[in-house]
Formats: sequence, structure tokens, C-alpha cells
Amino acid sequence: MIQSIRALLRLVLFFIVSLATVLLVAIGNVLITLVSDKWAVRWKNIVIKSWAWITGIVVGLKLTVKGTPPKPPFFLVSNHLSYIDVIPLWRYLDATFVAKSEIQSWPFFGWATKTLGVLFINRELKRDVKRMNDKISDVISANQGVIIFPEGTSTKGAKVESFNAPLLQYPAVTRMPVDYATITYESTNPDKPAHLNICWWGDMEFFPHFWELLKLKSFKATITFGEQSVSSSNRKILADELKKEVNRNFSPVIFEED
Repeated sequence: MIQSIRALLRLVLFFIVSLATVLLVAIGNVLITLVSDKWAVRWKNIVIKSWAWITGIVVGLKLTVKGTPPKPPFFLVSNHLSYIDVIPLWRYLDATFVAKSEIQSWPFFGWATKTLGVLFINRELKRDVKRMNDKISDVISANQGVIIFPEGTSTKGAKVESFNAPLLQYPAVTRMPVDYATITYESTNPDKPAHLNICWWGDMEFFPHFWELLKLKSFKATITFGEQSVSSSNRKILADELKKEVNRNFSPVIFEED
């Protein structure tokens, strides 16, 4: 009963904070853009960072940060474990994400993420890579970086999966150095393992999983920013090198036998 009450209160607070965030960004997109696009992006960054900080408290996230977050302009990759990943990343980075197009159809979240400037890619269509490269070129600036999850999907955290090279076309073509971050989670409740209650993967449904996550009294996340960026004009080489660097800092959420 206590866990359900905790989850309900957190859910209400989450939607209040998230709705306020989206409305504040939407106002900035309309009004501040009339004065300066740069100011509008800076306003968005302030609002979203505040959302990430407050939301982390609301959901019981205890965050440890290692390394130094990059400053815009940057192109950053990270391993992907859960929808929660955006909280530690947005907490410390002035950036937007490249996300899978399916999110656009989610109730509330589709509209919200689009308003916040998230870029959507259809990973089933190879020709969509060029369109996304153009989009990235438009949004990356001295005020904003771009974050992608090159594994292509979230995992249960047993290992870092292979990186999709096509998603790295932009930094390969432009020879832009790529920064990287590694995320891992730990549950503070031994009866609620992180790979089931924090990581979101496979056929897990979003809302039932989110409800169970909100029941947790707290959970831990560690985000490690890489010490040195990686650069290559060959996107396959770039993908392999970035995976090695991300894996170097990765602590498995769950250990599995080969």
C-alpha cells in the first residue's frame, strides 16, 4: 500500500512538472524566438535542466557523475538502458536527442518531446539517415549539442551492444570529434533488481514498467563522461572505437553467463 501511494504521488508530480516544462519551452519557442533563436535555445536548456533535476528528486534517483560533461557544440553517444537515461544526460548537458520515430505516437510524450526539440528518425528507412544528418546540422550549435543512442534500442544492461554505424554518418562526414558517456543503474531494493525495474527492454510495456519504477524508494545511477573524444571519417571505425570506449567505463547491471 505504501509503495502504491508513493508511486501515485510521484506520478502526479511527474506529470505536473513535465507539463509545466513543456509549456514553458513552448512559450519560449513562440515568444523568445521572435527576439533571438539563440536565447530561445538557452531558455529551453535552462528549463529542461531544471526538469531533469526536479524529476530526479521526484523519482528517487541518486546520481553519481564521473568525468567532465562536454560543452556545446558537441555530438555525444551513450549506451541505452531505459527511458530514465534522459534524466542524467539532460541534467548535465545542453543538448537535444535523436530518438526513434515510434515515440511520436505515445500519449503526451510524443507531443512533449517534439515540443522540447527532440529529433525523430525512422531507423527502418535507410534514406532517413540523410534527412537526419540535415536536421543535426541545423540544430547543433554553440548553444546546443546532439545526443544519440547508437545501440538502437534500450537493453537490460548485461553488455554494451554493437553501435549502428549509419547513426554516426554526420560526425564521420564532418570529421567532428564524438564525445561519449556510459550509464549504469543499481537498485537499492534486492527484491527489485535493476535489470527488471529500472532498465526497459524487450517487450516491456511502458506505463506498467514506469509505475513499478515509481514504487521504488530510490535507485542509483552512475554516468561517466569519457576523457577524450573520438574522431574518424569512417563511420564503421568510429562506431567500433566508440563502443570500446563506452564499454571500458561500463559496469553491467546484470551478469549473464556466455
